Amino acid sequence: MADPAFWNDQAKAQGVIVEKNAANGKVEPFLKIEDRLADLGASIELAKEFEDLDSAKEAASEAEAIGKELDSFELITLLDQPADPNNAYLNIQAGAGGTEACDWAAMLLRMYTRWAESRGFKVTTLDFQEGEGAGISGASLQIEGQYAYGYLKQERGVHRLVRISPFDAAGKRHTSFAAVDITPEVDTEIEIEVPDSDV
Repeated sequence: MADPAFWNDQAKAQGVIVEKNAANGKVEPFLKIEDRLADLGASIELAKEFEDLDSAKEAASEAEAIGKELDSFELITLLDQPADPNNAYLNIQAGAGGTEACDWAAMLLRMYTRWAESRGFKVTTLDFQEGEGAGISGASLQIEGQYAYGYLKQERGVHRLVRISPFDAAGKRHTSFAAVDITPEVDTEIEIEVPDSDV
């Protein structure tokens, strides 16, 4: 990136920057954890040396916080597929179950939207179709943020809800279905080669 000719090819430069950001997303948390562990070691030594109970409690609390950070870091290291760092497109479609399924699809939409916003991701609604009576029959979202696709890719599939229906006067149990599809955002420079033998 320090090369003066770096920006001559804008598309290539953008690709390098995305790659750099993905690498930084793994290296920087590791270095922060490493620094915190070094500080924790020093705190433990001081607490032992001066037999300071308050410092020992503080060190125990810090050790617990570092453990949680390590869990998050471990998840990031597992997201190592080429599309994992990309933004994601999320599509929800109500399935069998009528009004119940539409309500279930709306619950899923709210859940994914709140999850994304809690992580600081940008959520844009691309398509929204209201259901008959309640909920939604379908919706499409664009979720922008580092590793959005990696975090969401395992959500692909049919989601089922079994509950006592608030829409059934008899109070019977209903099973509802909603399909969730996750697609990574890809750049427009993608090249697809079709061998002559396949034509």
